Amino acid sequence: MMRLWKRFRQRTQPEGSPTRRIRGMRFSDLSKVLEIEKQVYEFPWPRRAFEDCLRLGYYCVLVCERKARGEERLCGYGIMDAGGEEAHICNVSVAEGHQRQGIGRFLMEALLSRAKGRGAKGAYLEVRPSNLRAQVFYRALGFHHAGTRRGYYQASIGVEDAWVFRAEIAA
Repeated sequence: MMRLWKRFRQRTQPEGSPTRRIRGMRFSDLSKVLEIEKQVYEFPWPRRAFEDCLRLGYYCVLVCERKARGEERLCGYGIMDAGGEEAHICNVSVAEGHQRQGIGRFLMEALLSRAKGRGAKGAYLEVRPSNLRAQVFYRALGFHHAGTRRGYYQASIGVEDAWVFRAEIAA
């Protein structure tokens, strides 16, 4: 995990992608955020959930890519509640056309760096047991399976459990 922090401090964007940056999410971004949410999830968060996170002061960020003429294109977003010794990563999403380009790692590094800066000693998130790709990604970042929340996610037939993944944040 320590190597992750050092790499994040040394660069603020993925190698070979000098146009990417992290910025705060605003209410005016929500229509674009919801487009990605609907693209990525079978059961997307409603607009109200995003509005509540912004109102409550959660750490809500976007990964944007600068295009020609200064236009920005939204590539992904993350939401985290970083109060106390544990940070809860609530939502991390990367637009379909931008997946597998380092954006998810870039976003997670930003979230974990913020959590560390706020004094968190650990971070946790929920992931569907059926989402093997996400599990591999989170394990590569130092997360491990730490528990189960029964009937947590809506599913096409009933509900699905959530696996709680947790990582220590190096001092």
